[in-house]
Amino acid sequence: MAHTDDHRPSSSGPIRHETSDANLGGVERLTVITFAFLACVFALIYVVYFQLKAREDRLDTPPPAIAQRRGDRLPPLPRLQTTPVADLKQFRAAEEAALNTYRWVDKQAGIAQVPVARAIELIAEHGLPARPVLSAPGAATAPGAAAGQPAPAAPVKP
Repeated sequence: MAHTDDHRPSSSGPIRHETSDANLGGVERLTVITFAFLACVFALIYVVYFQLKAREDRLDTPPPAIAQRRGDRLPPLPRLQTTPVADLKQFRAAEEAALNTYRWVDKQAGIAQVPVARAIELIAEHGLPARPVLSAPGAATAPGAAAGQPAPAAPVKP
């Protein structure tokens, strides 16, 4: 068949096609060679990867003792808040309980905690307690002065 032949379907017979140019054996060989090449490349990558990994494991320093701990894995304080909304609610509830409850601070000394509102009412009714007058340690009292009263100040020389 010459290259000048008309390959269009003819009305006189079946469709003709050229059979001499397509070489399927070459395509099969190319496919086999490609897959063999890829297999060699993957095998080489596999070997190099594990050699480098083994080298890195040999040269790597062991992790610190804190990283090998079991159990509590929390970092040392102070830590970031993980639940700030719940923490704030818990904090405010504790503050409200401290401000609005009665409790003994020191029962033997007679010191009690009173809610803030009640303490304000008690101070409004009875006033603030009187403060005791204390003298400075080592200060002498004047003769004839009553106990608990400070001594008169000495005159200052210019």
